[in-house]
Formats: sequence, C-alpha cells, structure tokens
Amino acid sequence: MPRIIHPLAGMIALLTIATFWLSTAISELFLSEAAVVAVKTTIPWGFLLLVPALAATGGSGFFLSHGQRAGLVGAKLKRMPFIAANGLLILIPAALFLASKARAGDFDTTFYVVQGIELLAGATNIALLGLGMRDGMKLTRWKRGNFLRLAASHTTTLAGKEEVARDTFAFRLQKPEGFTFRAGQAVYVTLPGQKETDNKGSIRTFSIASAPQEPDLVIATRMIGTAFKRCLAGLPAGSPVDIEGPYGDLTLDGDTRPAVFLAGGIGITPFRSMIVDAAARGLSRDLTLFYSNRSADDAAFLSELEQLAQQNPRFRLVATMTEAPDWQGEQGFITRDMIERHAGDIARPIFYIAGPPAMVAAMERLLREAGVSVENTRAEEFGGY
Repeated sequence: MPRIIHPLAGMIALLTIATFWLSTAISELFLSEAAVVAVKTTIPWGFLLLVPALAATGGSGFFLSHGQRAGLVGAKLKRMPFIAANGLLILIPAALFLASKARAGDFDTTFYVVQGIELLAGATNIALLGLGMRDGMKLTRWKRGNFLRLAASHTTTLAGKEEVARDTFAFRLQKPEGFTFRAGQAVYVTLPGQKETDNKGSIRTFSIASAPQEPDLVIATRMIGTAFKRCLAGLPAGSPVDIEGPYGDLTLDGDTRPAVFLAGGIGITPFRSMIVDAAARGLSRDLTLFYSNRSADDAAFLSELEQLAQQNPRFRLVATMTEAPDWQGEQGFITRDMIERHAGDIARPIFYIAGPPAMVAAMERLLREAGVSVENTRAEEFGGY
C-alpha cells in the first residue's frame, strides 16, 4: 500500500500547489479584483487537501526507504523537511494573511510583497516536489506499469551460494510455489532479522539471473562492504529470505527484430535470464550480447555464456575487457564501431542496457547520437550497493 500512496500523494501535493500558484498568477495578471478575492479566499481551504497529501508523501517515503539514506532515496528524503518547512512557515501563514487582506479589499504594498514571497515559496516547493517525482520515476523505472498492482510477497530459503566472478556471488533461493516471472524481471529482497544496518538501507532490488524454466531463483551481486551485503554473505543455507515481486519490464517482447544487450559488470543478470530462456523456448530471434568488464576474472557467468553462444546459433557473445591487455577478444569500452562490426546496422535492433549508472548513461548517449530512438531502447541501472 505505501508504494501506491507515495506517488499518488506526491502527485496530489504537486498539483495542488501548482493550482494555487497558477490561479494566483492568472487572476492577478489578467482578471478582476473580484477574481483575485475569490482565489485568495479559496486557497486556505485547499490546505485541507495539501497538508494531508504532504504528510502522506513524507510518511510513506520514509517507510519505503527501509533505512536507506544514500543515493536518490537519500536525496528525496533530504528534500522533504525543506518542503514541509516552506509550507508551514511561509506558504500557510502567507495564504492566511493574503486571504484576510483580500477579503478586506486591502491591496496595498504589503499585500503584494507577501504575494511575491508566497509565489517564490510556491515555485520552490513545486520544483522540489518535481525533483522528487523525477527521482522516484528513476528509482521505479524497473517497475513501470506495475506499481499499482498488489505486491506478491513470499518467504523462501537460501538453497546455496557460489562465487561466479571475483568478489561476485550468486545466491540460489528456493522458488516459492506458484511463483512465476518473465525473464529479465526483478524482485525486492529483504533479510529477516538483519541486525546490522547502515545508510544504504535494508532492502535491495535484484534482477533474477535464472530463467523461468530453472528450478531455483538466482540473484547475483558484487560483495561490496555494505551492511546488507555482509549479512547476505554470512547467511547459512536454509536461512529465510523475503522476496516481493516480480516486477519490471526489461523483458523480451514479441518484436522479431534483433535484440542487442549492452551489459556492464553485474548488469549481466537480467540478460543471462533472457538468453537461457530464449534458448529453452527455441526463439528464432537473433540476440547479441556485448559484455564489458575490467577483466575476465570480473565477468560473472562468462564461461557459461561462452558455452551458450556455441550451443545456440541465434546468440552471439561479444565480451570486451577494459583493463586486461592479455585478453584475446575485444578491448576497451563498448563503442558504436564495436556494435556495428558485430551486430550490423545500429538502427535495426532493439537495445537493452543494464549496468552501473555511468555505463548506462554512456550507452544511452551513444545510441542517441547514433540516431537510435528512445522507443527502441530499454535500460536499467544497477547501483551496486
């Protein structure tokens, strides 16, 4: 429920303030004094909607953060006190004062000075709420079209773990009965009883690396030093793990055009799922994976992907290393020239991008400059914390 309340309450708050702001500006610039009086005396009643909406936005956002204070979540949380203070200390007192002055027909210099302050404070809150919505859309881009759906939560158990690259582990979870997903989708993961916390929070989003046909759910991550990762690494087999989902639309659709995957580091996980699933279903669609890592030791699932490329004539693997001079394949970052040498005309395929934020931004910029439309690009960021 909080995942429904948060965006809806935020939208109501933003639209309410924007309505106040626009009605004030329009009435004072273009309409009669009677219209100004009507607007200024009506606005205080709007606080009966605005104040609960802001409270619901802040409360649900705090709940959804699960202790996280870093990244986009941290930025959103830091804005809320400014929005609240701006409303309580400036917007509400100014609106009440202006309503009183307008009701008395007292449009003096003080009225317009306070009016200017109110408009400035309102514009500030509109901007801050807009930034919050932008960051929220970015955080939940992997859940497009799904956030109004009731979440399916399951408690499963850790079946095992293995190192699949340097400092990178895959964790096998028992698939809950009745749990279905599409290759490329993701789940929220929480660890019951997690005692150690930090500002990165106690919940993570993981793409499912296994295909729907495989018996277990597999998630994989680099084991950097956050409290969640330390707790996950220390879990013995049989430990409970809570998952919620599946979510996400980074999936192969019914399009018959070639699909090109651009993966950086642990961004390989949704593509491993898609590639295994495509082979299992015998899809006739051509798939090309460009997989960038520092070295082969850092490339999760590399040997398995090489075997899949040998077994499936529809799948081509292009592994490139940025810091491995002895690597016999492609060297350096993924470039337009590299894509066109292995996948042909860059305008033909549907592109799927997953990896660290900087890598995703670079690939989106590369494709945009090459003339690839936004409609032919799908992307997800993997923060890695």
